[in-house]
Amino acid sequence: MNPFKGGTCLRTLGARSGRWKYLVGVGLVVVALLLLLLLLFCLPKAPDDESSWVSVTRQKLEHEIGLVGKIEPMDAVIINAPFEGSVLANELTPGMQVEKGQALLSFDPALLEIKIRDALANKLKAQQNVESYRRWATGPDVRRAKQALRVAELSMQNLELEYSNVEALYQKGIVPRNERDTLEQQRYLQSLELVAAQAELENVLAVGVGEARTIADMEYMNASVIHEQLSQLLEKKTLYAPFSGVVLSVGTPQATGAEAGVLQQGASFTQGLQVLKLANMEGLKVVAQVSEVDVGKFSLNQPVIISGDGFSGQPLGGFISAISQLAIQDENAGAAARFPITVTLTSTSDNDLQSVRLGMSVHMTIVTYSNDSSFIIPHAAIVKDGDTLFVEHRDGLDAPVVRRAVTTGQSTVQGVEVFGVTSGFVRVR
Repeated sequence: MNPFKGGTCLRTLGARSGRWKYLVGVGLVVVALLLLLLLLFCLPKAPDDESSWVSVTRQKLEHEIGLVGKIEPMDAVIINAPFEGSVLANELTPGMQVEKGQALLSFDPALLEIKIRDALANKLKAQQNVESYRRWATGPDVRRAKQALRVAELSMQNLELEYSNVEALYQKGIVPRNERDTLEQQRYLQSLELVAAQAELENVLAVGVGEARTIADMEYMNASVIHEQLSQLLEKKTLYAPFSGVVLSVGTPQATGAEAGVLQQGASFTQGLQVLKLANMEGLKVVAQVSEVDVGKFSLNQPVIISGDGFSGQPLGGFISAISQLAIQDENAGAAARFPITVTLTSTSDNDLQSVRLGMSVHMTIVTYSNDSSFIIPHAAIVKDGDTLFVEHRDGLDAPVVRRAVTTGQSTVQGVEVFGVTSGFVRVR
């Protein structure tokens, strides 16, 4: 065997094996490139460095404003002294709870009873005067006037008869002329008395139906009203609670910043003087202040959730019952205007308000905006084209891109609320 010939065969086999390895390597590289190109074409285009796609879904959006305030009565009633007198009994103290119909204060009515008796006397006198006018036509004055008229008529009749007899005798020359003339003069004077008596009777009768009777009727009516009013005041010698509530103050308010005077037993008072102030616990409210920036976000009947450290359990409900149109005066001229709003508490039962007391601090939460189907996207996703706002939207990552015109709503920490899109993806540049 030729040794050189065997070496040549080995070199040939090694060269062929190296070429096959090279071809296999090149083939693997080509296959890898083909697979990479296939993946690039089959998979969605990867986002570049300048933009990305953000998912957009429906979500609930709410804006809330928190306020603080204190519990106040819906209504506070001031009770004044019904008449002049003194205090008989008083066991009330500020902050004391009272029930409807409960006796509060008792007054001594001695001075009032004197006025009532005087008023009754004036009423009876006026009543007698009215009765005299009602019986005026048969009264003594009319009887005297009629009697005087009757006497004058009889005297006139006698003189007429006597004059006719003397006149007949005078015509026959039996009696002298002066006797006839004297009798004629008496007849004339008697006729004047008759006319005067008739006029007097008419005047007396007119009194019973004229202004004098009208004045008497009015005086009687006035006296009756005064007596009735004083009698009604006597019924208030004991004051009763008009409703269930809390005593805010007892006595007359003093100078600004001072407490009300105390009504002790035996203390004197005048009519109309404040003796008691009651808070009606059948209705409660909270008064808070809001800035001029936020006041436009509130509206009447807007629901309010009320909670406080002083009462535990389920938070109370309420609603905005009043929004002041007048700002609160502020000594600082540069301060923003603040407006008071009133929140009325609502309760489903009396048990809800058992632990609530006047003056308690509360926190109120008011939802100023709510949307259960809100779409919120980043600010950078909105593109402005002239006066139109639009976003680039796609239903899925493999769906075509569509430009959609949108309008904006509320701003949030995550972005801005938009209208005009559906669930999907938006491009953020």
